[in-house]
Amino acid sequence: MIDQHIERFLMKQCETFLKPASEVAVLLSEHNISHAKILLSQYKYSKIPVLNQDQEFVGILGWTDIINFEIQHDFFYEKSDRTPISEIVDTEVNTLQKDYQLEDILHLLVLEPFLPVLDGRKLYGIIPRQEILKAFNAFAHTFTKDYDIIERKKD
Repeated sequence: MIDQHIERFLMKQCETFLKPASEVAVLLSEHNISHAKILLSQYKYSKIPVLNQDQEFVGILGWTDIINFEIQHDFFYEKSDRTPISEIVDTEVNTLQKDYQLEDILHLLVLEPFLPVLDGRKLYGIIPRQEILKAFNAFAHTFTKDYDIIERKKD
């Protein structure tokens, strides 16, 4: 359990954690793999959210998924050009609902570059790991402006 004072301090910055869906580059499940490669390269992402035609979250597609597909198909370019990403998207990903808790973020974000935040099934935004690190940097530099830290005596 996170100390309530630390959680309160960090959650004051929660609006900076979330990158709204309107500012997130996404792929649509009907896009082909070649299109995904261009978008990932253009934005310098390692992974990207995938939505269906109703703008509902489907999963995440990353370079590893694409490379594994290409290895299985002997790097056959035309196959990448004809294959929709819906065939290789990772649908077994951790997500949060928009009423997330700090502890959930910290637990799930350890292994991922970002966490998708959903409003039901719609993409609400993402929480990039770098934004959490920025919040902890602010915590490390400014926490004692509002709080006194007193070391407990050990018996």
